[in-house]
Amino acid sequence: MSILYVVGIGPGDLDHMTFHATEAIERAQVVVGYKTYLGFIEPLLDGKEVVSSGMMKEVDRCREALDAAAAGKTVALVSSGDAGVYGMAGLAMELAAAMTAPPEIVVVPGVSAVQAAASVLGAPLMHDFAVISLSDLLTPWDAIERRLVAAAAADFVVALYNPRSKGRVTQIEEARTILLAARASTTPVGIVRNACRGGESRVVTTLAAMLDHEIDMFSLVIIGNSATFVDREGRMVTPRGYKAGTGDQGPGVGETQKNSVDGHVADSPSRILDSRSPISHSRSLMVVGTASDVGKSIITAGICRIMKNRGFSVAPFKSQNMALNSAVTPEGGEIGRAQAVQAEACGIEPHTDMNPVLLKPTTDCGSQVIVQGAVVGNMTVREYNDYKPSAFEKVRESFGRLAAAHDLVVIEGAGSIAEINLKRHDIANLKVAEMAGCKAVLVADIDRGGVFAQIVGTLELLDPVERERIAGVVINKFRGDASLLAPGIGFIEERTGVPVLGVVPCFSGFRLPEEDSVALEKRKAENGDRDPAAERLNIGVVKLSRISNYTDFDALEAEPDVRLTYVEGEEHLRGLDLLVIPGSKATTADLFFLMEQGLFPAIKSFTGPIVGICGGYQMLGKRVADPHAVESDIREAEGLGLLDVVTVMLEQKSTHRAAAELLPSGFLVAPRCRGELAGYEIHLGETILGPSARPFARITSRSGAPVEVLDGAVSSDGRVFGTYLHGIFDNAVFRTSFLNRLRKAKGLAERRPGQGGDDPFNLLAAHLEKHLDIDRMLELCGLGGTLPE
Repeated sequence: MSILYVVGIGPGDLDHMTFHATEAIERAQVVVGYKTYLGFIEPLLDGKEVVSSGMMKEVDRCREALDAAAAGKTVALVSSGDAGVYGMAGLAMELAAAMTAPPEIVVVPGVSAVQAAASVLGAPLMHDFAVISLSDLLTPWDAIERRLVAAAAADFVVALYNPRSKGRVTQIEEARTILLAARASTTPVGIVRNACRGGESRVVTTLAAMLDHEIDMFSLVIIGNSATFVDREGRMVTPRGYKAGTGDQGPGVGETQKNSVDGHVADSPSRILDSRSPISHSRSLMVVGTASDVGKSIITAGICRIMKNRGFSVAPFKSQNMALNSAVTPEGGEIGRAQAVQAEACGIEPHTDMNPVLLKPTTDCGSQVIVQGAVVGNMTVREYNDYKPSAFEKVRESFGRLAAAHDLVVIEGAGSIAEINLKRHDIANLKVAEMAGCKAVLVADIDRGGVFAQIVGTLELLDPVERERIAGVVINKFRGDASLLAPGIGFIEERTGVPVLGVVPCFSGFRLPEEDSVALEKRKAENGDRDPAAERLNIGVVKLSRISNYTDFDALEAEPDVRLTYVEGEEHLRGLDLLVIPGSKATTADLFFLMEQGLFPAIKSFTGPIVGICGGYQMLGKRVADPHAVESDIREAEGLGLLDVVTVMLEQKSTHRAAAELLPSGFLVAPRCRGELAGYEIHLGETILGPSARPFARITSRSGAPVEVLDGAVSSDGRVFGTYLHGIFDNAVFRTSFLNRLRKAKGLAERRPGQGGDDPFNLLAAHLEKHLDIDRMLELCGLGGTLPE
């Protein structure tokens, strides 16, 4: 019977060939292969018919081998490494499938190049790894990029085949950039050239320095994961977790292994992620509170900017966030908006690892659960408590990746750390500090009164192990002479043994986007019977029961001639120059809410300009259908009928960073607005325009990919418009053009787009530097006396 052996000859040295491979070549009458590989096995070719060819002739070689075998000859088709790993086995089978009478094909395995290179480097592949070829001859580069991003985010050890050739020089640089975005610059990297054959060389370096070394088509590059370290002999080791901490498997929990990489001594990034022990060697600090809204988010953002300004690579982290104000990451994941702002303070793009669990309330007893940026489902409190162990594993994964990729992680807690009824299910506060192996700073709000009772009461309700985590107290939002607090501070420190690290005065130069409608409760709509000021624009935002992303209007509120209030009743509509219907977590339910509040007919009869954002846009239409009950049990609701559109809720949520450009109808809304608009989409619905509605804009990019999608709708007279673009008013040119239209109608002076002033993050950082013991905080997170690399 005709037979074709597809033989993996290993890395090239005869000593590394398997017995089966040698035997197959000895049996063969004809040996077919790339001439360089045939040179490796020349002693085995005596008396054989040899068919050789050069690069790029793989299909021709396969066909010749198949034809010879089909003619009755015993044929060996050779590949370097393993024939089934970037070898000839797959191609031979594909071509054989088209033959009328194909020969029998036997695949003979060999030592792959990645195995050979790993053996030269030590043991870098002891845990999960990904093998990716950087050659884009057969695979589009965008597909290779997606694989690199996925492997980097999943913390795989990554082995790169075909890293560089004379004609391809940039791919290895782009691969390094992608990996640097997900892991530390000190991550060990091994470069092996001519592994296990003549001319072999090896270099162990770092991700930061890898491009300083020779890399070509004869090289294989292995990039470690967050646990990979370099031992005393200069070998790369990726521990799998056996006997962690016993001292015989590399650095264990609580130990520090010093690595020699390119002559540089660095702390080992080795971390054992299991449910029983903290993440080793993470440099982190947690900011917790005596209550909600004490200023944890803004303190966290300020610390992030301070550390960035001092040269450290820093990232924010909040394990679990309950917020209706969310943001979209560049890859299209959804996280709490506060963490996106904190990422900006760090000078980095937001990532879903910064807020691995996001809860968006849908009812008083249930929430939509979003894990690592993607919707898991809607859960009741009981269902979510059952799910929390799984959620916490995702929290560990995300924190581990952040800790591996940055010098410091600043962790924000949630609410009060002393809610004794919630501690058993805690995945947001001191259990996270325990996981990270870090200390915590307790923030108390003196502005709400009883600050010393807040501090002492909170610490008294902690058990001894929890109290050990609290390394300092920050008194926030102080007004007046701080020296007057000296007796109270002395009492606190003597009573609790916890030092006060600073008293932070109220700071008006920076405002962090609020997380949820709890903060909104403090904003009261002013009495609608009072005459509004004629010299300013009066804007009202409808206060929906499930209002979301009301941070869309922060930029409007910051305009010096704008007075923005939240509308709770019909009387608040009087005197408004603009009415805004914001986003909602439950659009059909909030349409019924408008009816219950008497606002539905009042909005329909409002004669001034109206804007709808996302859910508000859907409400402006004729009808909203939710056939799958994805938002609520209400399957259909009548809309306000102010735009000729209808919306159907889909089961899959769209979350994208977006770029857009106005269409002609959009210029009715914002005359003289030119240029690209930036925003983000978070919605379930698809909205269909009727004949009397015209599209507002064209979306040109979603999550970095070019698209052409119509967005929004505008009424024929331009009075009413809606859009799915959150953050539309953050675009200064659009905002100014839109408001100038209102100003002109009211007889007010038009304005120019505001000029950028001092960076508010730097102002916040300077404020905190002045009032907090930052050096002590550096010591708490293991960076005392450390200079950034």
